[in-house]
Amino acid sequence: MRILFLLLFFIFKIQILFLFYLKFLDSKVIKAKVINQYKKGNHFVLRLKNKEIEFYTTSYENLKNLLNDEIELTLIKKDVSFFDYLTPFYAPSYNLRLLPLNKVETYIEAQHESRKFSNLFRALFLGESIDYDTRIKLSALGISHLFALSGLHLGFISGTLFFLLLPIYTFFHRFFPYRNRYVDLGILILGIEFFYLYFTSFPPSLIRAFLMEAVLFGIAFFLMDVFSMKVLVFTIGIAFLIFTFSVFKLGFLLSIVGVYYIYLFFRYFKFSFINGVLLSFYMFIVMFVWSHYFFGEFNNYQLLSPLINLIFPIFYVVEGFLHLIGYGGVLDGVIKWYLNLGEKYYHVNVSFCFLVVFSVLSLLAYRKKWAFYGINLLAVIIILGSIKI
Repeated sequence: MRILFLLLFFIFKIQILFLFYLKFLDSKVIKAKVINQYKKGNHFVLRLKNKEIEFYTTSYENLKNLLNDEIELTLIKKDVSFFDYLTPFYAPSYNLRLLPLNKVETYIEAQHESRKFSNLFRALFLGESIDYDTRIKLSALGISHLFALSGLHLGFISGTLFFLLLPIYTFFHRFFPYRNRYVDLGILILGIEFFYLYFTSFPPSLIRAFLMEAVLFGIAFFLMDVFSMKVLVFTIGIAFLIFTFSVFKLGFLLSIVGVYYIYLFFRYFKFSFINGVLLSFYMFIVMFVWSHYFFGEFNNYQLLSPLINLIFPIFYVVEGFLHLIGYGGVLDGVIKWYLNLGEKYYHVNVSFCFLVVFSVLSLLAYRKKWAFYGINLLAVIIILGSIKI
């Protein structure tokens, strides 16, 4: 019965997507944001994205840096099939026109002298793209995940909202003492976060994180084990139904892998402040293998990334406040100094065979404690072998 329901839901979603595809074919002008731009031969390649589609096009004009800018253009769609529509496709275009920034983007842009830094914070707060040079430096320093909106940031937002709203709620709670403050605040925070998702145009990484947060909240409400593997499997299933083709993207894979390792950690360690600190180092160790199979940039300063992870919540809140009052560029000099540490790097390559062995042991680790310690030992050996003195 469940399989039949899932199949019917999937068919229904494909029909909805096909209606969107027909609407896409009828439209003449497309508005989209530039998420990547590079020069190839005598023309520019642009990767664009809006709430419905992601696609590539080319321009032979002498374009300025358009990263994160919204443009309007006319697409030639005659060769775009329905399957192409479901994946990032290529289509030629003409009549490219730059659209003005919205008020929030303009406000952030005005606080930084360099476009690179404004893009960095637009990525941090709005889920936008980072230029290639900065992205490589972040990767070499092992902190790319900190500037890509994800469950990590929703966690910071949830925690900050909880501590800000708790005193206010406590004051009014005396008028309705029969209410459960944690349930009420949880629902309120989820509502605020939903508006944040709407404001950031529903980036897939944040939607996945929000979905899991909502599922965990529901599980906790019914006093069930939030660290049950069934929760993770259920969330993956829901994500597949909602996003379907997005689940095959690398970002989704790594986010699921990351959550699995968090579940694995709390299977053998109790939740406490000390273990929360230990979790940062553990995640760096186990995710090192995965991240360096797909992204090989490394330098010795990457070993500091677990510490950066621990102080990042403070940085996130401080920068949010500084940008709110119009002084977001105050710490740009410090950030520039730190990013420059990632200028020199080399590649660490994890082989596919090793990744397979590591993955099998990781699955075994859910049942076997020796496998849990084994994956940590293997990852540490890889890390130590990567260091150049």
